[in-house]
Amino acid sequence: MGLDAGVFERGEKVAKLGFAAVAFMGAVKGVVGWYSGSVSLLAQAVDSLTDLISLVAVFAGMRLSRRPPSERFPYGYYRAETLVSLAISVVILLTGGGMLLESWSRMRSPVPVSDPLLVALAAGLSAPALLALSGYTESAGEEMNSQALMSQAADFKADVYSSVVVLAAAGASWLGYPFLEGVAGAVISVLVVRVGASMAWQGLLFLMDAVEDPDMLLEVKHLAEEVRGVTAATEVRLRRSGPFCFGEITIKVDERLPVEQAHRLSHEVESRVKEGAPSIESLVVHVEPGERSRHKVAVPTTMDGGLGSTVSPHFGVSPFFIFVEVGEEGAERWYTRRNPALGAEKGRGKAITDFLLEEDVTTLLSDEVGEGPFHILRDSFVELYKVTGGSVVGEVIDSFAEGTLPLHEGGSGRPGKTEDVSS
Repeated sequence: MGLDAGVFERGEKVAKLGFAAVAFMGAVKGVVGWYSGSVSLLAQAVDSLTDLISLVAVFAGMRLSRRPPSERFPYGYYRAETLVSLAISVVILLTGGGMLLESWSRMRSPVPVSDPLLVALAAGLSAPALLALSGYTESAGEEMNSQALMSQAADFKADVYSSVVVLAAAGASWLGYPFLEGVAGAVISVLVVRVGASMAWQGLLFLMDAVEDPDMLLEVKHLAEEVRGVTAATEVRLRRSGPFCFGEITIKVDERLPVEQAHRLSHEVESRVKEGAPSIESLVVHVEPGERSRHKVAVPTTMDGGLGSTVSPHFGVSPFFIFVEVGEEGAERWYTRRNPALGAEKGRGKAITDFLLEEDVTTLLSDEVGEGPFHILRDSFVELYKVTGGSVVGEVIDSFAEGTLPLHEGGSGRPGKTEDVSS
């Protein structure tokens, strides 16, 4: 799982803290609004009631999301949070609509606020508290990738704006313009309706498996193609389920790759992607045969003569290695490196294979290859082809591009010449 239990516990803690803070502020606003006759403050009190319902639903959704998958729900209960968020949005929309009607009534029949100073005090003190609560909730929501918490944070931020509107309305009532109280209530109601509509739309998109983050699809594709042995990654699909994502991806591999290696490669791709994108809970990797359009070919040589060099008959004691980038038109670029293990008494084969893998080689053309290096390179998804020592590099590269070289079967082919990894 991408998120541990501690992160879920923090989310529940945020919900509990938010419930206590909103309950206190809502009660104060309700009492003051009723006493003073402020419709805008009463609208905020009603909004606080919807926040309380939302927080209870968020808490319940998180508790349900933590339940392990079952036979009936094999993908877990993560979408419970999305359903909760959608239910919250419906409550907010209905409440906002009711407050809008009441505000319209107050605009048509304005009533002066009996104690505008008390109204201003209640709204003014709640604004910074709501702002801090919004930031804290948003931080937890981003850490958990929780739609419900981020929606709640947006609602708290809208409450900050509405508190400022209440302050302005209280001032206008004190100056002798009571009808502005109804206008303030209507503004707050519109803000509430807007938040509810946004939450509802987002929830519907998630339930319909809409692509909300195209950049993440590209990131998953890039992470998969970084794995050695993957020639291409296609058909990336992700769907949101609560704070997590479930995905599918198709990777192209060498058509000659054994089934066992292809299976291991699929697990490597899954691990790499989940490590790079922790919000992905599960990734199904489909493996299909494919061909590389570009290759980086290594050839052991007896000299530093470019494509005119001759192939060394001995992999382990070859003085040089030439690296050739081969595309659809054949050899495009090349460079030569000295054998870093030349003259070494031990570990020669291992040093050379590490050297080749660091150069991101995809193919090796060689005459003799010891059993140790052969298996290391093959297990690292490097293709090995048999060529004859003394051949011209340019000619064997042409044969490789034409697809006429035989696959290497491993071993030096000569008694006493096996290059063990440790020798």
